[in-house]
Amino acid sequence: MSIKNIVMPFEGTRHEATIMMLPYRQDTWRNNAILASKAYFDVILAIAKHEKVYVLVDEKVTYSIDPIKNNRNIILLNINYNDAWARDTSPIFVYENDELIGVDFRFNAWGGSVDGLYEDYSDDDKVSAKICEALNLKTRYVENFILEGGSIHANGEGLFMTTEACLLSEGRNPHLTKEAIENSLKKYLGAKKVLWLPRGIYNDETNEHIDNIACFIKPNVIGIAWTDDENDPQYALSKASYDYLSKETDLNGNPLEIIKVVLPKPLYLSKEESSGILPTDSSKPRNENDRLAASYINFYLGQDFVILPKFNIYEDEIAYRQFKALYPNKKIYQIDSKEILLGGGNIHCITMQIPTKEINKQ
Repeated sequence: MSIKNIVMPFEGTRHEATIMMLPYRQDTWRNNAILASKAYFDVILAIAKHEKVYVLVDEKVTYSIDPIKNNRNIILLNINYNDAWARDTSPIFVYENDELIGVDFRFNAWGGSVDGLYEDYSDDDKVSAKICEALNLKTRYVENFILEGGSIHANGEGLFMTTEACLLSEGRNPHLTKEAIENSLKKYLGAKKVLWLPRGIYNDETNEHIDNIACFIKPNVIGIAWTDDENDPQYALSKASYDYLSKETDLNGNPLEIIKVVLPKPLYLSKEESSGILPTDSSKPRNENDRLAASYINFYLGQDFVILPKFNIYEDEIAYRQFKALYPNKKIYQIDSKEILLGGGNIHCITMQIPTKEINKQ
């Protein structure tokens, strides 16, 4: 039976709160995640100036969390998880007949036995339901369909984006055709049209999530990560997706407005950075000179704020000016997120918005 009257809101509308999880895995985060935790704290504290932040704290977190204690907008939840990527393991929130619902898709660590990043993801796969239970939110369990929040973007009007590289990857839903996957997005999330960009960011270990290559800057404006360097392997990937979008239309048949967003220069995992990571036989190795999937598109958008990555390079200032022009009425926080990048993602990957509980308060 099909589910009707479903709307997945645009990220930039009003939030009830944001969900985050503190890092701890020593095979993902160097030096016992202490350096990464500072970046997480900075993001949490910035968001807490505008809205509530629910922060999950796994029992294996060993460092001090004093910086985020005693803040009325920061609520700590003792819920376990396998790694700290709230975007991908939290519920994906929609309005179903005007009621807020957390849709609980399956999670297999970005590829399961094919090319997943770690073997035991059992806590990650349960965390969505536990979040909804803790927050007293209705949940819809979706069986036998793998989907991470970072693999889709929605404009709030039924226009969705994803990448073929990710959603058609062998490790996600090999039993489903492209049409069947699209129908699931329509059934559970209210998609009316899905834009299938061919590729994402070079060497993105999520099989090239959409939230690293492109996003809805506004409901009718798409931003795409771009480099003019034709010798960079990223150039061909960005161009393929840009060319695709240039030929596509919105729900009303109008051409899409596309903005090229500056990319950071190529960044690589240093010897010092890699030496602080403790590899295991059951997780993806992180080696010196690995190219990092850096992108300013991986930002978090609130109703009146933007949390933008910073890598301590020349392009940071260009990105800041570009986003200031795109969002003149929003407070822009540019936060040093290099340590998050070392773990394989960035600011959008570690945040998940909870829309307001009533759709008419958007």
